[in-house]
Amino acid sequence: MQRIYRLTQRGSFSYIYNHGVCRTTPRLSVYKVPAHNVKVGIVVGKKVGNSVVRSRVKRRIGERFRLLIPNIDPKNNFVIVARSACADATSEEINTDLIYVLKKLGVFSEISENRE
Repeated sequence: MQRIYRLTQRGSFSYIYNHGVCRTTPRLSVYKVPAHNVKVGIVVGKKVGNSVVRSRVKRRIGERFRLLIPNIDPKNNFVIVARSACADATSEEINTDLIYVLKKLGVFSEISENRE
């Protein structure tokens, strides 16, 4: 994912946790807060697995989110928290969960969904 779409500051994560709206699935939790442009932070805790597994989960979530950016309302910031079930999930399952949660949050439009 490009640097312009990443959240990097700890304060940004804290703000989104405290003021954001959250929706969850068995594999993911997604927090959303209104902002000027779309940015995302991905959190994978140690319960998910060792460093190799956590990095793989982070890359998969980041890539799936990157492909969905054209369909997302650009006035929001997100924090995606991977749960332990995400370690065994395929990329397609992660994609399905992301689309489901983003629709629940009301920020996903299916206009250009087939551009992948």
